[in-house]
Amino acid sequence: MITENTLPRSPPGPHAWLTVPAVSIGGVLIGILLTYLQVPSAILIGVAGCVIASFILGYIAYSKPKRDIVSLFAPLYAVIIFLIPNDFSNGPVMQTLYAVSISILALRVEKRFSKPMHQEKTMKQFLNEYIARIEPITKSIDEETGHRLASSLLTFKFGLYKNAIVRCDEALGRLRETGTMPGALEAALMIVRERSEDLAESRVTPAPHYTFAESDAEALAIRLRPEDMQDKAALDLDNALVLLYAVSIETSPEDEQALEEHQRFVIQILEAYKEQLAE
Repeated sequence: MITENTLPRSPPGPHAWLTVPAVSIGGVLIGILLTYLQVPSAILIGVAGCVIASFILGYIAYSKPKRDIVSLFAPLYAVIIFLIPNDFSNGPVMQTLYAVSISILALRVEKRFSKPMHQEKTMKQFLNEYIARIEPITKSIDEETGHRLASSLLTFKFGLYKNAIVRCDEALGRLRETGTMPGALEAALMIVRERSEDLAESRVTPAPHYTFAESDAEALAIRLRPEDMQDKAALDLDNALVLLYAVSIETSPEDEQALEEHQRFVIQILEAYKEQLAE
């Protein structure tokens, strides 16, 4: 058995589209000139130029990041018009119109379909990148503390607001006990605790007491420009929940399955800011 190592073919260069008008229009002009000189069957040179240029256009269109359906079918059009017997005239006028048309298509393909397709970052990818970014915080948290952070998040998510207050207090106590108290993490727990108190009492606090400081910005998942902040309190709560999730999923093996099952909750928070995060 013979095995061949095949290297990936490089796509046509940015000027490859020029071969389409060169072959098609060039072939038509040469055919007209030779016909004028009374060379037998010279008009077929124009036909050959149009057909060959159509296959070149089809290949160029296929190699682009985005596909132009019209250009992809150019070889089929050429076969129907010039090779299959039909009522179309294969004379110089048809050849000229066809050559000009596929030349315009070739330019269109190069200008509109050469840019790589923009692949939007999914919010799950964004979350994974965020978790990696806050590694300095997660590395300082032990499993017991991670479990208490996860309990604070999950009880809030389940609507058990009075229990969430207790779990936040336990997590804060554990952080103080271990001597690891990242400022952003403490703020996140206080924000969730304050919100739990409001929900438990069915009240609304217009201006929450606890918020993230400017120094916490690097630890936050959702960082918006000032003009995009319509509700600072809601933004702080969303950032607090995402931060608690990110730290918990990395530091509490005991709660990993439960957290993964409720990952959609965090993804939905991030999706609400998808447009701003993509900018």
